[in-house]
Parts: sequence; C-alpha cells; structure tokens
Amino acid sequence: GQVLDGVETQYLEHHIAAMCGRQFAVAVNSGTQALIFAQQALNIHGKIIIPTQSFVATLNSVILAGNYPRFVDIDKSGLLDLEFPEFDNFNDNEVRAVMYVNLYGNVIDYHKLKLITDFFSPGHEVKIIEDAAQSFGASYQGIPSGKLGDVSVLSFDPTKNLPNYGSGGMVLTDDLGLAEAIVDLRDNGKLEGHHFPGTNSKMSEAACAQMLVKLKHFDAWQRRRTEIAEYYNNRLSNYVDTPKTTEGTVHAWSKYVIKLPDRTALQNHLSSSGIETKINYATPLYDHTVGYPYINY
Repeated sequence: GQVLDGVETQYLEHHIAAMCGRQFAVAVNSGTQALIFAQQALNIHGKIIIPTQSFVATLNSVILAGNYPRFVDIDKSGLLDLEFPEFDNFNDNEVRAVMYVNLYGNVIDYHKLKLITDFFSPGHEVKIIEDAAQSFGASYQGIPSGKLGDVSVLSFDPTKNLPNYGSGGMVLTDDLGLAEAIVDLRDNGKLEGHHFPGTNSKMSEAACAQMLVKLKHFDAWQRRRTEIAEYYNNRLSNYVDTPKTTEGTVHAWSKYVIKLPDRTALQNHLSSSGIETKINYATPLYDHTVGYPYINY
C-alpha cells in the first residue's frame, strides 16, 4: 500500500499547485479522467460548450460525465472563437459550463471569456473549466495557466511538455470542497466513508517522484522551446501561417503547428529530406462518430 497516495504524490500536488497559483491540486491517472472529475465535482448536468478542434478526449469526457457537448468553432489561432454567434446570444438555459482548450500551449483571452459568461449567462452561473493539458508553463496577463477558471485540468501524457513515462493528470482548484470531492472520486469514495461512488484513478509514487525530478528542469526546457519556436517564427512567417499568440500571453509551445494550403506536398517534401511531421487533429470533434448524436445540441 506504500506505492500509492504517499509523500511523493503530496509533494507533486503541492509543487504543481504552487506553480499554478492554486490552493489545491489532486493527481489522477490521466488528463481525460481529470476532465470527467472536474465536471462531476462541479455537479454539472446539461450542455457544455467545447471547441470543435481538440483531442477527442475533450468530447469523450463530456459524454462519459453524462453531459451534452455544444460545439463552438475555433478562431484563427485554434482557440475557442469568442466572436462566434453562440456567444453573441448566450441564451441557452441548458448550458451549464464552458470547457475551453488552450490548444498547442496558447491561452485564451480569459477576461473576455469571463465577461461573456458573467454578463450573458441565462439566469444561472456558468462554470468555466480550463483545459490546460497543453499549456502548463504558459500564462495570461501574468496569471499562470492552471489558475484560470473554476477548475483547471492538466495532463502528463508522454506527448505533453511535462510528461510522465506512463500517463497522469491533475485537477486544480481554489475550492476546498471541490478538491475533497475530486479526492473522493479518485479513491472509490473513501474520503466520505463511501457515501458517494468513486473509482480508482491515481498516479503511482514512482511516477510522482520522477515528475518531481523533471520539474527541476522544466523552466530550462520551456526557455529552449521558446527559442526554437521564435526561430521558426522568424524564418517561416513569409512562407506559411505560423502559430498565433493571444495578446498578453506567454506561450507554452506544447506543439508547433503551421497552416498552409497544400500541407501534403510540404509533408512529402520534408519526409524526403528525413524531416518528420504530423497532421494534428485531422478530424474535428463533431466529425468523430461518437459525436454524431450530439451535433444538434
């Protein structure tokens, strides 16, 4: 029993919470599970606004939590489009939350999003879930990503900029009640004497210990990512559509994603020179089969 829920897990939670400016952090077994727990802890029942472009886990988490996705298009930077007509007339009484994604390490204009949800919410509070799976280390107007929203979610998947050798995730909040609810959800309801159902969703002590070592190098890794991204921006901007950064944002550069009219030709050319590239999220969420029943919601 000493390989779970020990001091290494507590240290990792404490350090991540401090880096993100949060009061509480709860480690779980994946970013996907963290998204599900966030919805359950917030007691959300209804429609959740999500972007059309993201990893399919965004959509899956909404469905598995028993909610309904409300698809909203993305802007030119790949973030939830705050100018989309959905936000011009925010009057759906069944919308209970906005779950936005800081795609590729960029951060949304959070103040604008909060203004919309506060001012136009239809007679009830609309919760905000920050999916910061790709933006750990980023910030918006000096506020760390992981601090923005009622609840924030991190992923330590091997493809992220703070990766675990297996997987892992974390839920961050400033609300003690929410933090305790998430601990209960990850531990089969043990915290509250099994009055409520939960599951088994944890990071091992060994994984957390490894992550603590990586945290010592994280700032240096981020500086190097930024140097590489700026090098690409300076030399590619005349040829392709390079990544955009929200005003006031420090980008995390989880991925460097470009856009151009004929991506296949460029990909083949680079491949012939031994340079690997990938198409990122080639299928929008509403085109995944699992999303078909929810298109009209």
